[in-house]
Amino acid sequence: MTSVNIIEAFAEKNRCYQIGAPLYPQGIMLHSVGCAQPSAAVFARSFNQYQPSGASVCVHAFAQADGTVYQLLPWEMRGWHCGGSANSTHIGVEITEPSAGMTRDEAAEQIAGTYRTAVALFAELCKQYDLDPVQDGVLIGHAEGHRRGAASNHADPELLWQQYRTGCTMDGFRRDVAEAMAKEDREEVPDMPRYDSVAEMPQWARADAQRLIDRGALQGNTDGKLDVSEDMLRTMIVCQRMVDEQKET
Repeated sequence: MTSVNIIEAFAEKNRCYQIGAPLYPQGIMLHSVGCAQPSAAVFARSFNQYQPSGASVCVHAFAQADGTVYQLLPWEMRGWHCGGSANSTHIGVEITEPSAGMTRDEAAEQIAGTYRTAVALFAELCKQYDLDPVQDGVLIGHAEGHRRGAASNHADPELLWQQYRTGCTMDGFRRDVAEAMAKEDREEVPDMPRYDSVAEMPQWARADAQRLIDRGALQGNTDGKLDVSEDMLRTMIVCQRMVDEQKET
């Protein structure tokens, strides 16, 4: 999964930031910027004013193709990103768009990059706020928000994807976010302590471990180090106790 580099660039001069209304995220809305500008940093700078282009607007973050995300608002601050009631329920994220000078191949790669960045960011936020990405209404595009009566009349981000014939859809996006979350869960392996001697083990395990050593069931490596993980130790102790119980019966 694409790693995300979130740069906090809070738009402290923006009227939305200064009001600082709270948000309890129930979902995330995906936008595209609607102009030929691939740099999220450019938008971060331009939004750090009281009313960007004279409008009361502010989105939570801009995502660019290389995995970089510029965060303009805290996730739990209400944004002004969709012109409707979803401002009160959804975090708003904009993906940048290809510049005018890009070839079609370069533009396609830029769009693919922002898609990957958005998938990774949305997966991270869904985990953080315990959101189900495939549940109805949780992850939506601006156009979907309009069709639901919760946002202004915009066609993004699908319009961008359709213009460049990427094959991307919001349904596919939601599935990709869910898969990214599942993949991360599969890859997460907790650090498991390993012990080279009985003295290093927790108190609860020492007597059983010594009996395993005395019986030759736990011998360690050629250096005399046991090199046994906590999971291995628990399993061996349970098996030893089961054997002892069987002998007693």
